[in-house]
Amino acid sequence: MLASSSQPGGTAGARISRPALGALISAAIAILVAALLQANSVAIGSFLDDSSELAQTEAALVATQLSLRTLSQAVVLAEDVELGVADRETAETAAAEAARVTTDLEDRLNGLDITVVADTAIADAHATLAALDAGDVATAGDLLAGSALTSHQELHDAIVALRDDVLVTLDSAQGWTRRIGTVAGFLIALLAPALAIYAYWRIARRQVDSARVEMDTKLKAERRVLQAKDEFISNISHELRTPLTSIYGFSEVLIEQGLIDPEEAHTLISVINEESAELNRMVEDLLTVARDDAGEIVYSFGDFDLAAEISTVTRPLTRSGIPVEVASKPVWIHADQLRTRQILRNLLSNAQKWGGPDIYVTCHNGGDRAIVAVADNGSGVPADTERRLFSRYMHEGDSALTTGTVGLGLAVARILANGMGGGIRYERDEGWTRFVLELPLAQTQPAASETEERPVGIV
Repeated sequence: MLASSSQPGGTAGARISRPALGALISAAIAILVAALLQANSVAIGSFLDDSSELAQTEAALVATQLSLRTLSQAVVLAEDVELGVADRETAETAAAEAARVTTDLEDRLNGLDITVVADTAIADAHATLAALDAGDVATAGDLLAGSALTSHQELHDAIVALRDDVLVTLDSAQGWTRRIGTVAGFLIALLAPALAIYAYWRIARRQVDSARVEMDTKLKAERRVLQAKDEFISNISHELRTPLTSIYGFSEVLIEQGLIDPEEAHTLISVINEESAELNRMVEDLLTVARDDAGEIVYSFGDFDLAAEISTVTRPLTRSGIPVEVASKPVWIHADQLRTRQILRNLLSNAQKWGGPDIYVTCHNGGDRAIVAVADNGSGVPADTERRLFSRYMHEGDSALTTGTVGLGLAVARILANGMGGGIRYERDEGWTRFVLELPLAQTQPAASETEERPVGIV
């Protein structure tokens, strides 16, 4: 009986009560959830690290391509300086840009596991820049075409391989993160912290997506800049050589034949003069854009007669056989005289190349501003390109909208007009294309005189 009476007591002592079992299960679930949460945090941290490394490899890839492009540009311009077809300031600016891009490439390669290949490419880039700095253009060209090109290509391949490895790791980490989230979502539904854990997971995913979108945007912007530079180098190389070819060819004819036929010699000299003027205008535009990007355009303001400047600019065109009708009266403005001539030359050159056979220039006092209109009876520009008419290096797909130029004339005209407190706009009215320039008037104007008659349909 004693044994019998003690048996139930012993069995009850050995059993675990339901509340204790429930508490144990809850604790186990809580520990499991905490473990899952910790694992999820680690996985997300690894995912973020992999995303950061992927972004770094993509940025390094773009920087490698940009480094090779800028080195090529610097060497080409240095060679052009020796040939006398480029100015030294532009070549030095290109070399400085190549040095800056090389430094940026070094920064982007830090931390990537490609030290040997990276050091070789950076050393070749510095050697090329050092040769340029020493004035040894031939050595710089040999380095660029030889070891620098090879090392940059090897660096490019190494970065691509590294990026592919990161992508594989990233896909694996992303899959692991998703599986943990699924299990945790099921288990933590039994506990109060479920919403907090889910919210944390969602926030982490949003941060990853946001970082990825931001990096994609930056990479696309860098690719667009790289493409624009490639197109610019290609266009300017072609367009600068076009007038140079004419100048060189006709001067050779004059040297060989002399002035045996004065009429023919005069014709050739006229062509050389026109091509030289066009080449000078393109170089002026390039220098203006470079100074504008650097914020270094300097204006020398003074009071002068705008009508006289129009006459100065149009006179050479008239002598070369391009009919330009001018209707203007003395209007004194407060601006930079040389910059004003540059604007007028660009507008007239634009009308000459793309306008109709009739070109008119009018100038009058608009009350608080001087108004100059350069008009022609050409077909104008398509409506879908008007908004980009004053943009630099205008392109429509792969074709330049300004074939035969470097695409800077109108952009430079607007930059200079705005810089002198004026403006410029495009108008199309009743078969006439007009570019209207506005510049501030001088405080003192000449005495009023009889108004000159202007052509019908213009201003």
